[in-house]
Amino acid sequence: MSAAALEHPSRVAVLLGASGATGQKLLPLLLEDPAYGKIVTLSRRDTSMKHAKLENRVVDFDHLAEGFKDLQVDDCYCTFGTTIRIAGSEAAMTRIDHEYVLDFARAGRAAGARRFAYLSAANANAGSSVFYARLKGQTEAALKALGFSDLAIYRPSMIIAERADRRPLESMLFPLLPLLDKLMMGSLDKYRSIPVETLAKAIATFSGSQESGSKTYYWWEMVKASDRR
Repeated sequence: MSAAALEHPSRVAVLLGASGATGQKLLPLLLEDPAYGKIVTLSRRDTSMKHAKLENRVVDFDHLAEGFKDLQVDDCYCTFGTTIRIAGSEAAMTRIDHEYVLDFARAGRAAGARRFAYLSAANANAGSSVFYARLKGQTEAALKALGFSDLAIYRPSMIIAERADRRPLESMLFPLLPLLDKLMMGSLDKYRSIPVETLAKAIATFSGSQESGSKTYYWWEMVKASDRR
């Protein structure tokens, strides 16, 4: 995509996951981005946020394609996901973290989107014996097969954010993060924690990216990207 096209103010972006910890920080950044003339969020219920550039579409996640009706889309952002504790089972989590994400991506592609930003995880690996890591890795692989011109994959480790559904392990580790992060050096720095604000800023820079193909961002790349905001 040319620089001129990236800067065109009529560009339309669609966000899935606006109510999550990262999505809540990302949405205002997208709305203030002059590159976009319209931001559409797809959610289960109407949001209270109002903005001249914002359109919230309430959708049934089992029919996500309906959220793209009459839309010509440029970019898609996906910060959508859950935990096994909330989902209740591996099958339910697969439906949410994998199938819904791919339904969103396919619908976006059909609506014209050539660019896709996806929030994954630092340990994503399609061949992993760990369910969560395997699921994220399989989702990444499936997204790569859809043929987006630009696919940005963000792989944070521990995300520092205030949220009601914080995992028990996160609650135990949070006080130790300053010490643990210092131990994550070299190839291990991708496992350093990252504030949700930094993560959101890094994802928001995707609007001006002119990469070709697929690019994966780890802790250091995300920190550098956020500094450009």
